[in-house]
Amino acid sequence: MPAARGRGRSRRGGARGGRREEGSRRRRVSRGGRGGSGAAPLPERLRPGAPGGRAAPAAGMLPPARRGRRLALPALLSLLTCSLAFALVSEDTKKEVKQSKNLEKSGVSRKSDIDLKGIVFVIQSQSNSFHAKRAEQLKKSILKQATNLTQELPRVLLLHQLSKQEGAWTILPLLPHFSVTYSRNSSWIFFCEEETRIQIPELLETLRRYDPSKEWFLGKALHDEESTIIHHYAFSENPTIFKYPDFAAGWALSIPLVNKSKGIFHLCRWASLATFSRRGTLEFDLDQRFARLTKRLKSESLKSDFTIDLKHEIALYIWDKGDGPPLTPVPEFCTDAVDFYCATTFHSFLPLCGNPVKKEDIFFAVKTCKKFHGDRIPIVKQTWAGQASLIEYYSDHAESSIPTVDLGIPNTDRGHCGKTFAILEKFLNHSHDKIAWLVIVDDDTLISISRLQHLLSCYDSSEPVFLGERYGYGLGTGGYSYITGGGGMVFSREAIRRLLASKCRCYSNDAPDDMVLGMCFSGLGIPVTHSPLFHQARPVDYPRDYLSHQVPISFHKHWNIDPVKVYFTWLAPSEEDKARQETQKGFKEEL
Repeated sequence: MPAARGRGRSRRGGARGGRREEGSRRRRVSRGGRGGSGAAPLPERLRPGAPGGRAAPAAGMLPPARRGRRLALPALLSLLTCSLAFALVSEDTKKEVKQSKNLEKSGVSRKSDIDLKGIVFVIQSQSNSFHAKRAEQLKKSILKQATNLTQELPRVLLLHQLSKQEGAWTILPLLPHFSVTYSRNSSWIFFCEEETRIQIPELLETLRRYDPSKEWFLGKALHDEESTIIHHYAFSENPTIFKYPDFAAGWALSIPLVNKSKGIFHLCRWASLATFSRRGTLEFDLDQRFARLTKRLKSESLKSDFTIDLKHEIALYIWDKGDGPPLTPVPEFCTDAVDFYCATTFHSFLPLCGNPVKKEDIFFAVKTCKKFHGDRIPIVKQTWAGQASLIEYYSDHAESSIPTVDLGIPNTDRGHCGKTFAILEKFLNHSHDKIAWLVIVDDDTLISISRLQHLLSCYDSSEPVFLGERYGYGLGTGGYSYITGGGGMVFSREAIRRLLASKCRCYSNDAPDDMVLGMCFSGLGIPVTHSPLFHQARPVDYPRDYLSHQVPISFHKHWNIDPVKVYFTWLAPSEEDKARQETQKGFKEEL
């Protein structure tokens, strides 16, 4: 893999510089941007159906092996490596936008006259009650606009209702179903987030510019400004060359492209020919009609078992080393409402559902160790700790000047599962019952407490809530989703109670805590809840256009940045936050 541009600190501390060190660090990113090494494989006794010992969740998936061990073959996403960077020939963003509007040169048809029944809307919804309600409100808005246009109502699907199978949120496994079900009477599958605002007339006019008989992958284009760990340092020599969609603005696949994808995904274990049962859940029957693609996948090793940044990975898969279409930037797919021609916009706000959660109802647990007491803990105290009402520092060494709490768990260079479960047990058994929420962060996590208070007002702590930035592991082969730890893991008390009442525990103190938690909650049937406002990496690791429509809650890592400056630039309470609160009060009516 080509050398990366960035340099940073490892989880063990100490500055790292130069290409040699970066090359070593990149070889440790098999956990998808965590910056740490892998963990030991899951012992046989923790697999489903194993005799004796503690039972693992039904998913039965193993966390990744230690370094040097070859990854298992995933059946969902094929991440491409940096060696493919020069295969894609692309122009800069402005030229691509102009090209997308040039009807003659881009092959766009002036005669395309689709109506709403030719579009299948897919809202990327979640099962949590707050998110499901927001998705339903957007669905009503779409249908109301269609009624006002006196057109036949389109099909509007909620992603979380399509399948109870773990990993449906990755979308790719559902493409065979879309192909089989909608290819005869539809031209487009249009995806959007719960907070995407759609102007149906403008969307129709926009899609009519593109010939629906051809393969199109449309969206608002994002690109990396520098190679980043969350994308496995792809295209390190020229990160701007590869474009991927901003989901917030909506994105679209033409049916011919979906039909092409059908053959690819027949090869996935649970993404083969999809049909609906009477209850509306997906059932999958293996189909052997695409044997030629089987041969292709056998000859080409897939690159990762992890789903880290879905929008980037979907673009890579569709592009398919140049055999598929790259993303076509569409100017009318917007995240700002400043342009009159926008077919979509996205509202940048923190949801506020009543009064913000009180600080006294949120307990913050900071994971640290003795060697970081002197450099990381002072940054925590200089930035966000003063905003917390309840905070403790959990370490392998008791130091009264901080103070830290020694949990009796030896420090480990990776994983920290033993420490995390000890924190969970201490919170449940020794904290006041009225404390509704627990937030576990690393000692190099930066977080906005005031914004978190607003966000949590929309969640019911009596429900089992496990909230943060969602990753996936082995989702094509029966795996699980998990909340990546660096951005912060938020637990309702009820979620912790159910977890500890189960028999699911760490198989070793240095197991990857966030992945074990994801495996456990998956086995309990408790889905993780994703918020893109939590970030596993630094601000420089994300496109500026992506962060421009966010009100971020957290960032992670101190590599080559001034963490104090990052906090006060991105996360500190400000007058702007207060102004946002006033505009959020009526956000339900905006739909």
